[in-house]
Amino acid sequence: MKSDSNNIMRFLSYLKPYRWRLVLSTVVGVLKYNLPVAFPWILKDVIDNLLVGKPSKTGLTFDQLMGLSAALFIVYAGITYLRSYIADRLDQAMIFDVRKDLFQHLQKLSIDFFHNHQTGAISSRLFTDVSMAQNFVGLVGTNLFMDLTSLGSITFLVFFMNWKLALIAYSTIPIYIVLQRRVGYRMRNIAKEARRRMDILEGGVHETVSGISEIKSFTGEREETKRFLARCRSCLETIYESRRIYALSLGTTALLTRLPSVMVIWIGGHLVLREELTVGALIAFYAYLEMIYNPLNRLSELNIQLANSRAAIDRLFEFFDLEPEVVKDTSPPLIVQRGAIDYHHVVFGYQNNDPILGGIDLTIQKGLRIALVGPSGAGKSTLIKLLVRFFDPWQGKITIDGQDIRHVNLLSLRSKISLVQQDLMLFSGTIENNIRVGKVNATRDEIRRAAELANAMKFIVDLPEGFQTEIGERGVKLSGGQRQLIGIARAFLKDAPILVLDESTSNLDTPSESLIYDALERLIKDRTTIIIAHRMSTVVKAEMVVVLDHGRIVEQGARDELLQATDSLYYRLYSSAVRIKENWETPYIPFIAQEGVKK
Repeated sequence: MKSDSNNIMRFLSYLKPYRWRLVLSTVVGVLKYNLPVAFPWILKDVIDNLLVGKPSKTGLTFDQLMGLSAALFIVYAGITYLRSYIADRLDQAMIFDVRKDLFQHLQKLSIDFFHNHQTGAISSRLFTDVSMAQNFVGLVGTNLFMDLTSLGSITFLVFFMNWKLALIAYSTIPIYIVLQRRVGYRMRNIAKEARRRMDILEGGVHETVSGISEIKSFTGEREETKRFLARCRSCLETIYESRRIYALSLGTTALLTRLPSVMVIWIGGHLVLREELTVGALIAFYAYLEMIYNPLNRLSELNIQLANSRAAIDRLFEFFDLEPEVVKDTSPPLIVQRGAIDYHHVVFGYQNNDPILGGIDLTIQKGLRIALVGPSGAGKSTLIKLLVRFFDPWQGKITIDGQDIRHVNLLSLRSKISLVQQDLMLFSGTIENNIRVGKVNATRDEIRRAAELANAMKFIVDLPEGFQTEIGERGVKLSGGQRQLIGIARAFLKDAPILVLDESTSNLDTPSESLIYDALERLIKDRTTIIIAHRMSTVVKAEMVVVLDHGRIVEQGARDELLQATDSLYYRLYSSAVRIKENWETPYIPFIAQEGVKK
């Protein structure tokens, strides 16, 4: 990963489109921070001259000077509003760009990334970390600069008034700078660790909420609460440590800024008694001390926010620096004329030196409908993941109509394959928008036609809002069969020449079963179709059955031919499924992955 300073510069590069807005914000901010500097000087003139009957050095009367002071702070209030408004719009525009780029980058990352990171942790980077990073622009990019300009003008004035008192006032600042550098480094490391632990906490909460039905059904509430509290305590430890250092910083800063004030009054009082300094000058000097030390106190109070912001920036660029799935895809588009698929000695595994597929050779002719069967872990779903290039083979290649899928445009490849899965992902929103996932620019007529072909119209028109019905997160307001019909409607809308039914008929409710099979018959027609079969009725519809075991094709052929070989794995799987049906007297005959099936 790149260094912290490089990450900060990369983050600040997002300010470039708004540089003139930044300049305006800074100019107005400099006015805001420097206008109050004039008041102690006016106060000195009032005390030393006007209140003792002497004329003002400005030539103004007492009332005129006070009116000028009031006008000064009215202008100050207006400038404060203007500066805050400009700076806030600048911050939000910049953060919008960062969040947009990060979201687009996340979508380009490989499927491996999403397997290795909790959903809640990814969301945390996109929202919490981006928001925390935003503070860096305001705290450092503008406020620190404006504080420095204010300190510069005040420093000139106090040394002009009395250089001896000025040296006393600034005597502890070197110690303060060294302290803050050490504290800032320590707090930044703690902030990184705190965010890491918060990722675990947020990811766990997301999983708990998503799986609340399973947790309740297994009465796991107490165990989940224990896990949540353990993660909370882990986060609390880092928070306590950061607060301890923060409190130490505040206490030390208070000492380093207040002790010189006492010394200034002490020594300055002696100078007044010896008539080497006027009372007005001493009071003005003390007022300037507050202006000197207030920025220092602010910096101490904001140190924890700065540490959190820098940690958040580093975490953002950890994701930005991950290599996307396709850097710049200039490959030619996939052209599908026949839809023939060939696996050429494909070897693949999810972990090094642990292959799941051990040399797959498989030819699927145009328009053929095949069923992949076998125990769990045999490699059925892995074959599909390689086909849509969620992963690439270690060895061998996959071709469609003779074109190596690694050498064609990735988006064009996936546009030619419709995937209907058992665990169908539906999104919060309307039925219409969920069907439109199959074709984002589809018209309403096209969506209605797809729903009709999928046999989904009957249940949709019975809903109160029809196609505009909100279905809830992950489609919780729909039955399992209705969700499958939405998935089939998507596939009709996409109209891809290659169709994959990945366990898409294994969770049907009885009323929807005949509707779904009827819709699938229409969907499969004239398409090259791969079915990951978990039901005997699904296998019956296949023209060829491919049996996998331990990552290899052990049998393939027509279903009836495989059943005639009583020593085949397919026959044993079939017999086991029939026994389960007879024992449970259910119309469903799943191919359960059994280690109990004896060879």
